[in-house]
Amino acid sequence: MENNKLHIIASSVPWPPDYGGGIDVFYKLKALQELGVKIILHCYEYNRPEANELKNFCEKVYYYPRKTGLLNQFSLIPYIVKSRYSQLLLARLMEDNHPILFEGMHTIAYLGHPALKDRKRWVRAHNVEHDYYNSLVNAEKHLYKKIYYKLEACKLKRYNSHLALADGVFAISQPDATGLKKIHQNTLLIPAFHGYTQVGSLTGKGDYILYHGDLSIAENNRSAEFMIEVCKDLHYDFYLAGKEPHKKLKKMIKPYPNIQLKSNPDTDMMKKLIKNAGVILLPAKQTTGLRLKLLISLFIGRHCIASPEMVIETGLEKLCNIAESKDEWQQTIKMCMNTPFTMHHIEQRRNPLKYYLDVNSAKEIVRLIFG
Repeated sequence: MENNKLHIIASSVPWPPDYGGGIDVFYKLKALQELGVKIILHCYEYNRPEANELKNFCEKVYYYPRKTGLLNQFSLIPYIVKSRYSQLLLARLMEDNHPILFEGMHTIAYLGHPALKDRKRWVRAHNVEHDYYNSLVNAEKHLYKKIYYKLEACKLKRYNSHLALADGVFAISQPDATGLKKIHQNTLLIPAFHGYTQVGSLTGKGDYILYHGDLSIAENNRSAEFMIEVCKDLHYDFYLAGKEPHKKLKKMIKPYPNIQLKSNPDTDMMKKLIKNAGVILLPAKQTTGLRLKLLISLFIGRHCIASPEMVIETGLEKLCNIAESKDEWQQTIKMCMNTPFTMHHIEQRRNPLKYYLDVNSAKEIVRLIFG
């Protein structure tokens, strides 16, 4: 690579890598840097401070404030985009001719700016955003948030046309790629980055069942509530692990001594919880977006039970047990908890998961952007 410099614009600070989008961005930085790409990272300090660790993988790191507040919601431009306008960011992008990777719809405010029209510009789509926001409408119980999510979904659907201004789009799942191809023909599947280089699952049986996810998100909370209903009468310990769990979850589990909430575990603790579980529960209501929970669970966990929406078009369906109804979940949990995880299970995972290795995804990005 002669010109090996790349601007990456992230919607927030991707350290620590403790939520879906942050994990994907952080391990992408690491994988690209290992291939010799020199990264100029731009990110927004919304609720996350500056991180010296990012300097290990980036030539330069710039931080910008996010312009939150009610005023930016009164616009036809989606709030997640409008609140990230920055003239300083635009000025820095204009200082050279390096390619630009926009991480998520959140960051594409300047995708179509005339000053950047001769640049290579790619967008990483972390979701089909309007579908994601519509799913939040369905999961949310507070009226104000429901209205906000619905308005944002409508704005994002209209704003999708901006993606056509990019050289191409990197979708994160096959269902997303199928949908986004209608907006931009040059849409390619690049799976989520996760940081694992081989299957590291433990053999034997684990002592507990695990559900893990960002519990501040309404949809994950709804899945957690369903899993409580599934597991409350089973004679196994059940751990719910994730960021900022809602108060309702804490109330729901009080009557059940076999259910524990692991609030805000750090990255090392979350890895430990996943590795030592006997069974990992992977429910989902939608087919779009990140499948990091699935990938991480298959790389380092034991038995995985998933709803069909979690595994559709991943090529990983055969590596999971599939359940839909409450009864199916309960029966499958009992079967898996009584079945030791063996080297045979580990061998089954190795070949299908090779496609999802970070190095392969990073090579494809380099080929497409710099080739």
